[in-house]
Amino acid sequence: MLANIWVSLAVLPAALALLILASDYFLNGAISLATRFRLPEFVVGSLIVAVGTSAPELAINLVAGLEGQGDIVVSNLVGSNIVNVCLGIGVAGLFVAYGVIQRAYAVAFVLGLVGALLLLLATVLSANGSGLSVLPQWVGIGLLVVFGIHIWRSLSGEHEEASDDIEAVNRPIWISIAFLIGGCAAMAFFADMAVQSAVFISEYVGIPEAVIGATVIAAGGSLPEIFSCVAAARRKMPNIVLGNIAGSQIFNLFGILGATLLVVEVEYSTALGIDMAFLIGATVVLFALGWSGARMRGLMPYALLATYVAYGVYLVSISV
Repeated sequence: MLANIWVSLAVLPAALALLILASDYFLNGAISLATRFRLPEFVVGSLIVAVGTSAPELAINLVAGLEGQGDIVVSNLVGSNIVNVCLGIGVAGLFVAYGVIQRAYAVAFVLGLVGALLLLLATVLSANGSGLSVLPQWVGIGLLVVFGIHIWRSLSGEHEEASDDIEAVNRPIWISIAFLIGGCAAMAFFADMAVQSAVFISEYVGIPEAVIGATVIAAGGSLPEIFSCVAAARRKMPNIVLGNIAGSQIFNLFGILGATLLVVEVEYSTALGIDMAFLIGATVVLFALGWSGARMRGLMPYALLATYVAYGVYLVSISV
């Protein structure tokens, strides 16, 4: 046990450092491809970066759905979106100042908000007397249709162009693709390594399992999104941060959930409606401060981080 704790103490900072390095390579690949194909920041952030960092969750949810673990399917997607909005935008906001949210990003966040509202409505309307709600398979078709329309509109340029601050990068395309795919895979691997080490350390020092689940594990699944946001913030590219989180929201609620429902009907706890309410609240906070003056926008990262702390307290309170 003593040897293992020293190993974990050494692995955790190393995994986080390598995660930072992997996120830089991933973002380098995305920027390089964007430069080559003249893609705007909105497409880079909301499609390439967002889908790349959220792709591992698709496999997790498909497996959970097939095993009848509906609570994991829904809580993973909703919890991931809460972490993305609160920690992704919140932590990145400590490194870069956000401007007024532009139309393309606002529309994407509205779509994510609508998805959360519809999921909450479906949860309430399909609730039965045993505390369970059900999402039928046919809902998956509608979700995937909406996701397909979002992709088509994004790629067709039917949105207001964001100011394009992507620097020119001259690199062979195969290297760019290797950076993109390799960086994405490395982020998933080192994020999992960091979470396992953090959990072992927490258990060793006696932190309750409920607290570990509400903090380390809940946030750990979204480390790729968070670190890619920080990498973009360090490059002073706030639109990539916003596009990443907005795109991840849409991919989770429409793409991943839709694909899961095509495979299997999902039955889950109605109590997860409270988590959906937290997600809606976090998005409302983002809108309220994102469209305010510079001083109020400066408070946005701290307000989002405070919202996540409140969510963590809620999770701990229902677990103990």
